Amino acid sequence: MAKVSGPLFSLEARGKVGNATVFFPWKGRHVVRQWLKPTNPKSTLQGYLRVALKAIGKWISKVKIGSTIYEGATAKCPAGLNWNAWLMGGYLELNQSGGTFKTASFQAIVNEYSSLADSVLTAFRTNATALGLVDFALNYGYTQNIEAGLQLYFGAKACYERSIYTTAPYNTDPKNWDVSDVDKFKSDHEA
Repeated sequence: MAKVSGPLFSLEARGKVGNATVFFPWKGRHVVRQWLKPTNPKSTLQGYLRVALKAIGKWISKVKIGSTIYEGATAKCPAGLNWNAWLMGGYLELNQSGGTFKTASFQAIVNEYSSLADSVLTAFRTNATALGLVDFALNYGYTQNIEAGLQLYFGAKACYERSIYTTAPYNTDPKNWDVSDVDKFKSDHEA
């Protein structure tokens, strides 16, 4: 049942009418859309996408307001967009082809990370742990462990793809970083 109220030239509706339409306010506008019964198929593709979103989301939560990364992202972010969504999009777009998420693209980035020199892998792992990132895994789709260092690597890819700075290490693909680049990237998370 939808509730409608209308004081002085302003109508507002909230709720569902039958199983057909949903009324709700969104960003100051009154919106109507078709009602769809939620489903959660837990497909392989959905699992890969959720892992990618969770990993980059965990990373962005470690970027402090006033930090070098924050300042670079907010300066480069187009007007009208949220800086964090825009920055995370730099990584998420790497997982797409023709606007569609591809599991092979995600796996290629994971393989790229795994093939880093041992010292650089250790630097990503150590710095990720210092930032408070922790490993996780899903039980469907992509079921392998997403270690903390890989989450930090995804963040590095996002910063590189969005070109938040034209100086090192941001002007170099993270697959070519050395230990000092990873250490600088970690310190750039702090305000």
